[in-house]
Amino acid sequence: MSRQKASLADEVVSIGAFRLLASQRLLVKGEETVKLGSRALDILIALADRPGEVVSQKDLIAKVWPNLFVEDANVRFHVAALRKALECDGTRYLATASGRGYSLVAPVSRSMVERAPEPTPPTSPLPPALARMVGRDKDVRDICKILLSQGFVTTVGAGGVGKTTVARSVAHALLDEFLGAVRFVELSPVDSPQLLAATVASAFGLRVQAHDPVPDLIARLRGKRALLVLDNCEHLIAEAAALSQRLFRGAPGLYILATSRESLRTDSEHVYRLQPLSSPPEDRNLTAAEALEYSAVQLFVDRMANAGVEDVLSDEDAQIVGEMCRQLGGVALAIEFAAGRVAAYGIRDTASRLNSRFALLWSGRRTAAPRQRTLNATLDWSYNLLSESERAVLRRLSVFAGEFTLQSARMVVGGSLEAAEVDEAFAGLVVKFLVSADLAGAPARYRLLETTRAYADGKLRGAGEWAATRRAHALHYYERLRAAARTDVASEFSASATDLDDIRTALRWAFEDGGDPLLGADIAAYSAPVWLSKGLLLDCRTWMAKAAAACIGADGATTEQQLRIQSALASAEQFTSGLTKETADALSRTLEHAESLGDLSTQFSSYLVLWGGQMRAHLSADALRSAERCAALASGTQDPGTIAMAEWMLGRSKHHAARFEESRDHLLRYLELDTEAARLGGVKATGYDRRADALISLASSLRALGQFDKSRSRAEQAIAAAQSIGLPVPLIVTRASLLTNTYLLEPDPGVVERDAGELLEQTRIHAVHKDSGYALCILGLSQARRGEFDAGARLVTEGLRTLKKETLDIFVCAQLCEAAIGVGRLIDAAHWMPELETSDQNKEHWCSAEILRVRGVLAAAQGNRSDAEKYMLQASQLAHCQSALLWELRSTMNLSRLWAGQHREREALINLQAVYGRFSEGHWAADLVQAKRLIDELKAQSAAQVA
Repeated sequence: MSRQKASLADEVVSIGAFRLLASQRLLVKGEETVKLGSRALDILIALADRPGEVVSQKDLIAKVWPNLFVEDANVRFHVAALRKALECDGTRYLATASGRGYSLVAPVSRSMVERAPEPTPPTSPLPPALARMVGRDKDVRDICKILLSQGFVTTVGAGGVGKTTVARSVAHALLDEFLGAVRFVELSPVDSPQLLAATVASAFGLRVQAHDPVPDLIARLRGKRALLVLDNCEHLIAEAAALSQRLFRGAPGLYILATSRESLRTDSEHVYRLQPLSSPPEDRNLTAAEALEYSAVQLFVDRMANAGVEDVLSDEDAQIVGEMCRQLGGVALAIEFAAGRVAAYGIRDTASRLNSRFALLWSGRRTAAPRQRTLNATLDWSYNLLSESERAVLRRLSVFAGEFTLQSARMVVGGSLEAAEVDEAFAGLVVKFLVSADLAGAPARYRLLETTRAYADGKLRGAGEWAATRRAHALHYYERLRAAARTDVASEFSASATDLDDIRTALRWAFEDGGDPLLGADIAAYSAPVWLSKGLLLDCRTWMAKAAAACIGADGATTEQQLRIQSALASAEQFTSGLTKETADALSRTLEHAESLGDLSTQFSSYLVLWGGQMRAHLSADALRSAERCAALASGTQDPGTIAMAEWMLGRSKHHAARFEESRDHLLRYLELDTEAARLGGVKATGYDRRADALISLASSLRALGQFDKSRSRAEQAIAAAQSIGLPVPLIVTRASLLTNTYLLEPDPGVVERDAGELLEQTRIHAVHKDSGYALCILGLSQARRGEFDAGARLVTEGLRTLKKETLDIFVCAQLCEAAIGVGRLIDAAHWMPELETSDQNKEHWCSAEILRVRGVLAAAQGNRSDAEKYMLQASQLAHCQSALLWELRSTMNLSRLWAGQHREREALINLQAVYGRFSEGHWAADLVQAKRLIDELKAQSAAQVA
């Protein structure tokens, strides 16, 4: 668009100390042009046409905003800006007529000024307007507003983020505002500082004849209103800053928009940070429609279509595209390169190649500037502008896999650099957007985009610094983890959560060829609480197994180190696949060594881990012996925390041995002795919450004793305790363990199935396989119990495969056997009974009486009343000896039904009433509801017989 010609005679309106040239849209005071927004200037022109009169807001809107609906507040805003510009020395220029409008009250006179015609400037040298721009409309509007208000704006951002795109759009948006006087100067081809001023002067049609063309350019621009866009200033940053400052001060009508990867750092500029395009958050349930609300995804899909991929984005693909956009940091140029590859590779394959060095070579538009044809070229452009220390720091930062702090950067990348050099170089990388900063938290955290990391890694290898920097990185995280082991557990968990990727990276390097396996073992030993606390059991098992292998026969391996590794490995195995023989043997060797040295702490820790494995393997007698050994050791220490631990172990062991009253007493003593510090220390060591576990066992013992209200209360306390830790595994284990309570006591099967289903989802997320097996079992049992036997049996079978011979297996098999009997599937019931016959070797475990009862129920269903009565009586007697009132009630109900079928209703009634009468609470529970119903039926039958 050609610049609009001015008339050879201009009207000048003198308003007090100001002169208004409406045809040139200039307001001048003395020799200085007053910077005023376009709307405020229009309001002044309208008021100057009617000096001394009150001009209504309606008339002003019609004049300034023709054919638009505008709120009165808009008028007030621009009048306030106009008043601020005019009344800067205290002189009154504008008056407000309340409810009516505004008037110009300063003296006003008019005159005509002749001026010589200027040569017509060349056609405005703007690059063509963009056909489509994605996600930057607000940025363009904001920059236009700030530019017209402040006069000098520098748009800064990462390479490829879209600075040039935005600058071009701003230039075209303001063409009318500046009557075509907009000049766009692309500086990337200007490779010499000496050519900068001449290039800018030429853009304004000035023949460069002097060594310094700036004075002539200022003279040309003085008294005129124009916009200069300086694009890509970073390689001439100092010269661009000096030139911009001279022009801005010397030509008051000149507005300047610069773009650069860092600010010009002049005292006149307003810095506008161009943020990356918005990417969707990590969300497994994100739909395509939701993903397309984010500008990064919009651009990706738009560029896919440009490359000939017209497929509709599916929900599954939208999640992959969203992840790619996050990895690319919302950088527009990188997104365009990746989207352009979809036509060749497809979305999934493009995503898999994204973090490789080959992605740096993906090309874009052939018409793009050389520095923007590949990511590698873009990063080369930035890298070559860095100082030597900035290059060294950037290369070495590539070893960080995730976010890092400045302190971590100092420790890892220093090498031959002084601390002050590292800090200065690091700051330079941040302001140049090569390092992304998140300043919201304390301390601030930083990261490299994936593409920048891949590029810098190549430079690191090329400089021969890779091995040394990797070792420095691994040593840093070893020191951090070791220090964290001595701090408060809660702060350790929160601090380490953001470092998981870097801990993995350090371990991976240590255990690879050329690494340092013993350093890896040290890192693994101190990282165990991180994996366990976050529920990352597979990570824990993998790294501890590698560490344990590295310690075999190694001279530098210590007993403390091995115990940490073996304890963590045992914990991870117990929650996933079960304690292996190799781990148990290694712990036994550690225990023997500790005993020979008289090391009580190591002995206690070893016994604790072995006991946990024995409990999981339902070796009740072995577990009780280990607990008793720990109790003996604890009594010798007089340490309340150690004694509390032993009480917990005894309470758990005796619960499994069906010594419910003793179990209750041990667990209550544990809860009295346990402290919050000891509890957190236990979670730190094993990822397991002993208080929640103690409350679970206490709830189970109270349930067996028939104290259902107290059992429910303790179960609620267990859930609250596990939730208070804020870690996934303790809560999963707690909810899984309490499913037995829910299944046995809850009258509503819907509640049982809801709890089991929710738990199943959580166990799958965190790979807590055994508890997922139990969730499947309870879900299946509930379905089978309400008549859907086939579906329920399939779930139970799958669950038992995961449980692998837990004590819960026996309980589950018994319940499924009874459910089969309930729907008349005696062949299926007989199929499940051998599982009980072979698995139920210990007649004194927590549900032995229940197993005997189910045998009696099956015998009765098969017509063998003699065996049925024998098993039911044995179950009732065993339960009575164990004080297991719940099991006694259940066997007594079955026996009463058997006797009622033999016309022994009165005997059945007396027997059942005697047991039912010993319950003092919990009459809401399912079995007590059934017992009351059966008592009423037996009473009615007895009364009928008497009648």
